[in-house]
Amino acid sequence: MKFAFAFFSGFFILVSASFAFPFNLKLSEQELDSALNGEILIRNISSYKNICLDVENAEINSCLDELKELNPRYFVEVLQIRKANDGDVVIKKLSELLSNVESYTEIPYYSERHKTTAPLYSYCKILSDSQVDGIHSFTVDMEMPPFEVYTAEISIKTDYENFLLYKSKNLNDMACISFVRVKENNLRSVVTAFKYNEYWIIYGIGAAKAPKIKFLTHRIEVAFISRVKAFCSFATSFLD
Repeated sequence: MKFAFAFFSGFFILVSASFAFPFNLKLSEQELDSALNGEILIRNISSYKNICLDVENAEINSCLDELKELNPRYFVEVLQIRKANDGDVVIKKLSELLSNVESYTEIPYYSERHKTTAPLYSYCKILSDSQVDGIHSFTVDMEMPPFEVYTAEISIKTDYENFLLYKSKNLNDMACISFVRVKENNLRSVVTAFKYNEYWIIYGIGAAKAPKIKFLTHRIEVAFISRVKAFCSFATSFLD
């Protein structure tokens, strides 16, 4: 009986800790502790069913539902929890950074395979830029080696105080010199930031639906995770 009580007590503590934040039990207690200590948490989740975010925000959930329909082969979550302070300008800083699309060429990307650092994007050119009903929208020509130049659609919604939602997707097929091709609308990213009690939750997710080539799968997966990490780390670094 003592063992059973201890087990269920421990389980209750874990459930209580997870439910104190907008996450489900896919996020382990150890992962939550790491995030609370300021770590940028990277989760290679491989499937929609392993998403840890659990919110009632309709816009965020709509984005997640779109990723579920995409059924990507590569799926990565990035999470950071930051203690909120008076005078925080988290949303303003993120909005300004993410809206400065041409500065994406300054994002450093570390290649695990080559052990070198290079720009994540070698080329970014804005084709259109509009703001309607609080949503800042862009179409952009981008080059993210080893892919050739492709066109992306980016939208950023903010209320400048408590909420930001960033979305991007490729508008045409992305060719790669290693014979991997990502079809139109099959490369997606979502970044959201919102106030939750006395914390800021910064959450990103990258998803790609691309063919799995047996002898390249691991290399592609590592490279994809590293690219998602590079983008999100760059964004959060400006909040310190």
